[in-house]
Amino acid sequence: MSPSSFAKAKGLMAAYNKALTGRKNQKSQGKAEVIICPPFLYFQMVDERRSRLMHLGAQNVFWKGQGPYTGQISARMVNEFGAEYVLVGHSESRRLGDTDVIVATKVREILKNNMTPIICVGYKDFVRETKSIVNNFSAEEIGNMFFAYEPIGSIGTLKPAHPEQVGKAIRSIKNIIFRRFRRKYFFGMVGIGGSKNMVPQPVVLYGGSINGENFRDYLEMSELSGFIIGRESFRPESLKKMVQKIEQQ
Repeated sequence: MSPSSFAKAKGLMAAYNKALTGRKNQKSQGKAEVIICPPFLYFQMVDERRSRLMHLGAQNVFWKGQGPYTGQISARMVNEFGAEYVLVGHSESRRLGDTDVIVATKVREILKNNMTPIICVGYKDFVRETKSIVNNFSAEEIGNMFFAYEPIGSIGTLKPAHPEQVGKAIRSIKNIIFRRFRRKYFFGMVGIGGSKNMVPQPVVLYGGSINGENFRDYLEMSELSGFIIGRESFRPESLKKMVQKIEQQ
């Protein structure tokens, strides 16, 4: 969600509320988790207007918690304004200079401030980008993360990745995590260490030219937990359609 003005942001929030609270099947409401990630300047307005069905997320944070960094927004700042989630490692941020090291440092700041990082991978090499996170955090920390497979060729191109490609990538991400913590799996199988020796199972999302029609092509994928929606977020009725269909699954 990146509206070009405050007035448009207010209008979009009103439309979201109308679309998401006016669904026919009231019993299933809440099954689908909706996270709104507005520009930081719109945080207070979005927080005041969002329904109970929406969660607040930030589009990015700075990699340092405090210090003389004029103009930067820290993880603590967005947390104090109500953010529960933070996008990190988005292709647009990586293009502006966010390295794997910077992304990992941001993730640590996000976790330290009790929020969930949504880590985008796929800018250049999703395997390397995933390993740069998995190899530097504990199983417990990784269990509190979301990963989002966003192949650069599908971002803003109207060319979504084929479901088979998405499924293969998600299985690779989960396999990287399993290999990193497989000793915990075997210890857990024999009852050593209890829940501490479980392999983490983070949420994995797909983002890349998803719209109100093609999202259906991905719904049968058991590995996939949800979507990151870009330009289609400006069409609240499409969002409503997606949420309703997901809640019927």
